[in-house]
Parts: sequence; C-alpha cells; structure tokens
Amino acid sequence: MPGDWREQALIPNQWYAVFESRSLTGKPVGIERLGERLVAWRTDAGEAVVQRDRCSHKGARLSLGRIADGCIECPYHGLRFDATGACRLAPFMGRQFDIPSTWRVEAYPTREACGLVWVWYGNAEPADELPWFDAVPPGGGRTWQTQSIWPYHYTRLMDSNFDIYHFPFVHRSLNPGLGPVVVDQQVEDHGDHIDMRVTLGADSDGPANGLAEGRTGRRARKEFVLKVRMPNLLYLEMSPRFRLLAIMTPVDEERTWVFARYYADVPFGRLAAWIGGRFEYGLVQRQDRRILDTLPSGRLELGDYAYGTVDAGSRLWSEKRDRLRRAGEA
Repeated sequence: MPGDWREQALIPNQWYAVFESRSLTGKPVGIERLGERLVAWRTDAGEAVVQRDRCSHKGARLSLGRIADGCIECPYHGLRFDATGACRLAPFMGRQFDIPSTWRVEAYPTREACGLVWVWYGNAEPADELPWFDAVPPGGGRTWQTQSIWPYHYTRLMDSNFDIYHFPFVHRSLNPGLGPVVVDQQVEDHGDHIDMRVTLGADSDGPANGLAEGRTGRRARKEFVLKVRMPNLLYLEMSPRFRLLAIMTPVDEERTWVFARYYADVPFGRLAAWIGGRFEYGLVQRQDRRILDTLPSGRLELGDYAYGTVDAGSRLWSEKRDRLRRAGEA
C-alpha cells in the first residue's frame, strides 16, 4: 500500500465492509473506499469482485465500462480483465497477441457475507474469519438498512458511538427525563472486540445540569449495551427489542462510508425496523451531525480530548487501533 495518511489511520490486515450486496447487480459500480477508487462487479457466476478502478493501459475508469464474457471491459479501448485482475483481451492487438502479465489491474481479496461485500486490506494472507457479532443475525426479515457518506474521519465517528452520555443533552427532545449521570459502566476487553454496558441515571440529590424532570418527578434510568468489533463495527442495543448494527469504513482522510442496519424484534418487525430506522437515522443522527460539524476534523489521537473515566471504552478502542496498526507495519 502507498505511504500516505492510511499508514497512520487504517489498521492493516483486516477485512473491511465496503458495499451492500443488494446494490451490486449486473453493472460495474464505482466506489471510493480505503483511500482508493474501486470498482465492484459480479462475474457470470454471481461472485463479487472488487478491483482498483483504473485500467492498466491508460488509466481509464473501469466502472464506466461493462461486463462481457465474465470480465470487466474498459470503456476506452475494450481491454478485458478477469476476476483475478489479469488482462484477457486487448482488441487493438488482435487475438493472437500474447498479453504481458504486467497488463493487469489490482484485485482485492473479496468475500460476501451478512449482506455485505468485504475486502481484505493489507499484505498478509486474508483471515478466514470475518468480523461480526455472535449476538447479531447476518440479516433476516426484521431489518431495515441504509448507507451514506459522512464528512468526518472514521475515528471521530467511532468515538462518538462510545459516547453514550451525550444522549440526555444532544437528544434531549427525544429522551425527556433521562438522567445525565453515568451511574454504572462496565468495559470488558476481549481481544478483538470490546463489550460495554452503560447506565444513565441521576444523582440522588435530584435534578442535575438543568435537565427537566420526568413526569413522575424522578429521573429516568436506562441501560445501553454496546459491542465493538475491530476494526470498525459496532452493535448498540437501544432497547431489548430495537438494535443497531453500524459499520464505519474510511473513504479518505475526511469522509466515511456509514452502513446502518436496524433490527426490530417485534411483530411486523420489518415495518417496525423501517419506521424506527428512518426515525433514528433521519432525526437522531441529524442531531448528532449538528454537533459533529463543530468538532475538530481529521484523525482522532488519544491526546485530542480530555478523557475521563466515562470514556474508558473509547480510550480502549483507540489504544487497540494504535497497537494493531503498529503490529501490521512490523
């Protein structure tokens, strides 16, 4: 990989989700992920392929081409490349031409699982296991999902999801009466993943920080369960029946592809997931972005914020990211 911002930001030798499976049909799709322009397409057998979106001949974007005879065809001169990246046809040289092995495009190791297309970023042999959560089904009928590009570094977004205690303030209109105090927090380090439980409530001496009391005159107490899988997956239980899976994959040093899948374990679950997901993504996330727009930009470093004990989860993730990044460079 080229020496650039990715050496400081990305964890090498990891599987990264880059696209929704359902959005990859019969045409090439150009995407930007992991600091590269990529092209995703399917072979005649339906297998997902992800390659660098640049023809080895003169650099034209392959995503503007088409799929022909199980290959992706360059829109400029018709060169065809198979799933491995090898050039199989150079029309202007004739069919008898012995195509040099150097006429190839870079192909990323690619897998498809859990409704997502994954690529291996790094020089080591791809790991057998994809990052996922045992408690989270790979798909199912009671879900709704969406994807979008956010104008923030992925490390800032990961940190914001550990920050449960912003809820009573940023989302005050949606959580009236929710206590602002972290009355209990448990953070567990399991190597490749982090488990965290946070309970928000109130001090025993009554209202704090000017928040209005609930209708009963008492502060609401609520527990949140957060699971984070390295490098960039998180799972949040917002209630026993409504859960969120989110993935933050870097586009470049300023933008992040955010994939969100909502699970609703209730009757008419797909409809409930759609309603809840639209509400959470459309309103709650809009409130978050209003604050994120004001925060420092670029890669988050451990010394950037005045962390307290309530930030143990985010600090642990940042430390793990740095260790894994350095180990990948060795």
